[in-house]
Amino acid sequence: MYLRHVFLNLRSIAFPRIQNVNKSFYRPLSSHKHKNEFEVSTVKKSPDKGDDDDDADLKSVIETKAARKEREKAEWDRLSIVEKFVKKFFPSQINSIAILIVAGIGYVICEQIKNDYEIKYTFRNGSCPNFKFKEEQLLERKSLLDTLTSIVTPVADKLVSSYYIVLGEHGVGKSTLIRQAARNVGQGVIYVDVPSNVDKFGFAFARAIRFNFKEHIRLSTWIESKMFGSPPDDGKEASWERVILTFEKYAIDFKKRYGSVPILIFDNCDSLANKDPKMLEILQDTAKTAIDDSTWVTVFVTSVGNAPEQMEGRSSITRASSFIEISDLSKDETMTYLLEKRNLSKEMADNLYGLFGGRIKSLQNAASKLESGVPFTSIRKSILQDTARRIEKIRCRGTTQEQTFLFNVLCGLLYRPELTVDELIEMEEDVSIRQNVLDELRNETLLIRSVSTGSYIYHSQVIKVCVEEYYKTKCLSCNALKV
Repeated sequence: MYLRHVFLNLRSIAFPRIQNVNKSFYRPLSSHKHKNEFEVSTVKKSPDKGDDDDDADLKSVIETKAARKEREKAEWDRLSIVEKFVKKFFPSQINSIAILIVAGIGYVICEQIKNDYEIKYTFRNGSCPNFKFKEEQLLERKSLLDTLTSIVTPVADKLVSSYYIVLGEHGVGKSTLIRQAARNVGQGVIYVDVPSNVDKFGFAFARAIRFNFKEHIRLSTWIESKMFGSPPDDGKEASWERVILTFEKYAIDFKKRYGSVPILIFDNCDSLANKDPKMLEILQDTAKTAIDDSTWVTVFVTSVGNAPEQMEGRSSITRASSFIEISDLSKDETMTYLLEKRNLSKEMADNLYGLFGGRIKSLQNAASKLESGVPFTSIRKSILQDTARRIEKIRCRGTTQEQTFLFNVLCGLLYRPELTVDELIEMEEDVSIRQNVLDELRNETLLIRSVSTGSYIYHSQVIKVCVEEYYKTKCLSCNALKV
C-alpha cells in the first residue's frame, strides 16, 4: 500500500497540478507572514495585563501543544510498522524515489532469479503434458515406442548428427506415442505443442520451458510502467524468436552440466505449414544450425501433407534423418485394444475394425460412443454420410471430365493399394484437370500422398468403405483397373 503512495507522490512530482504549484509558491510567504504576526504578538504586551493574564495565555498555549501531540500520537498509532519505518526515515517526497529504486531493483532481481530457476528446473526434469485420455486405455506399441524413445533421448555431444521428422496420417496416434516416449525419458526433453492459432506459438513455446517474457525487464521500464501506466513489455517483444534464443542459452548450459544435448520436440507442425510456412522454414534452418553446433536435437512431428513436402524442398533437409512413419494399428493390435482396453465384444470389435481399420483415433471415438449408448448402426451411418458429403462437394464443383476422373481415382483404389503418377496420367492427360481434382481430394482429406513412394492412397479405411458402398457403380473404367 505504501508503494502505491510512493507512486502517487512521484506522479505528482512529474505532473504537478496548478493548485499544488500555487500552494508550493504561496506557502512560504504565508508561513513567513504568520511567523511575523506570532512574533509581534509575543513581543507586544499590554501594560494593563497583569501576571494572571500571562498565566492564562501560557496555559492556553500549553493546552494547544498537548492537543496537537495527542492528535499526532493517534495518527502514528494507526500506521503500520512499514509505514512508521518509512515515515521516520524517509519523510519527504524526494526520498520516495530512493524507495522506488530499491523496490524496483528487488523486483527485477527476483524476476530474473525466478525465471532462471524455473527454466533450469524444466530442462532438468523435462517438459511434456499429460495424455488426453485415461492412461489405463493406453495401448503399448513397443517397436514404435522404442524407436521414438531412442530419438528423444539426449545424446553425447559427439553423437549429434541429424534432426528427425516423425510423420503419419491424422489420427494414427503420433502425438500419443511421442508424448509417451518423452515422458519415459524425462530429463532434457522439451515438448512444444504447436497451437492451431500460430500467432500464439511464442506463448506456447515459452510455456513449454516456463519462460517469462519479463526475464530481461529493465528497471527504467518497470518504473515507467508504475508511474505512467505503460506496459513493461509490449507485444512485439513477446515473440518466439526471444524464446528460441533463451532456449539456446539454457541448452548450452544443460550440455555443460550433464554432458549431453537436449531434445526439442515440435508437435503438430502441419499447423505451421498451412498457416505460416515461413516460420516452419526458419525452424527447420534453426534445427540444422543446432545440429552443426551440437546445441540440441530437434524432432518435428507432423501429419502427411503440406509440412513434409515443404520441408523436403529445402536444403536443410540434408541434415535430417530419414522420415519416421507412424502407421495404423495392425489387426492384432486393434483387437487387443478393443477387447482388453475397451472391453468390447468380439463381434463389435470386428465391426469397428471393418469400418475404421486400425485408425486409433477413430476407434477411440467410436468406443466412447458405444459406451454412452449410441448403437453401431448409427455410428456407421453417420460416418459414411459425412464422407459421402465431402465427395459430393467435390463432384458438384467439377465439370463432366473432372467428375469422370474423380470417380476413376476413387474406384481405382478399390483394386490396388495405391495409384502411381503414371497411372494417374493414363487416366487423365490434362494436367490442369488432374491437378485440380487431386488437390480437391487432398483438401477434403479423402486422399493423401505417400512420402516414401509419391503415390496416392486413401486417407482412411472409412473412405474405402464409403466408395465401395455408394460410388462403385459410377466408375467408368473399374474393369480396366482391376488387377
